[in-house]
Amino acid sequence: MVYSRAFFDFQLMFVRRLVERFDLTLSDALYHYTTFTKSFGLSDWSDYIAGLGSTTDATEWTYQWYLARRSPDAEPHASLYHGNPLFGCFYFVVRDDTVIRPHFINNDLPGIRPLSRERLDGRRAELRRMFRHIKAHVPQARAVQGNSWLYNLDAYCRLFPPEYTFLMPISTEHEFQFLALWGQCFDRHWQVRSGVTDMPLQRVNTLSNLADLRLCFPYKIRQPRCSIDAFYAFYRDVDLVDS
Repeated sequence: MVYSRAFFDFQLMFVRRLVERFDLTLSDALYHYTTFTKSFGLSDWSDYIAGLGSTTDATEWTYQWYLARRSPDAEPHASLYHGNPLFGCFYFVVRDDTVIRPHFINNDLPGIRPLSRERLDGRRAELRRMFRHIKAHVPQARAVQGNSWLYNLDAYCRLFPPEYTFLMPISTEHEFQFLALWGQCFDRHWQVRSGVTDMPLQRVNTLSNLADLRLCFPYKIRQPRCSIDAFYAFYRDVDLVDS
């Protein structure tokens, strides 16, 4: 789904407060502390910044810049997403040859809450298909590791084997360019969730150390990890209805 104008407006608002608080340049703050480089790439970043400096409406400039460069959305029954095999709302990438990193996107039918209890069997069935594919095509895979704010939600964790979500350490890495952190601030239509976004805007004004910036967000990025065998066993044994 295309990002909303509010998706960019909120990040611009957050960064402006960050710039004032820590005397950063707007260009550097946007580069390091928003999703913008991932949303529309780096190839013409200097042109984007130059235009931003001459516009009277930074949000509109940014939104139109994104619309002109955005990649097409995945369709609900698509088989690929940015070149990766897609299984409904899930795709994966391989790290270090043996580690599977699962990713979630809202690729359900319009108007449906993708993590609702009614969609539990469907989501698990998608994951079962994905791990069958991994077993057949990535036989060297040995572990699965997550990296998302979504692991704070029971509705997401229940999709996976309990061994995977039993221990979920918090990431200490720089995650400010990724939806793994920012995704919590928006609903499935990429509109701001005011109950979540109020906190970062308030807390950034009280920070004394930029290293504590991740503490501004209600949910931290969690990184569960376990053997891939737990996934093979879980999706083999659990009673599912294939979607």
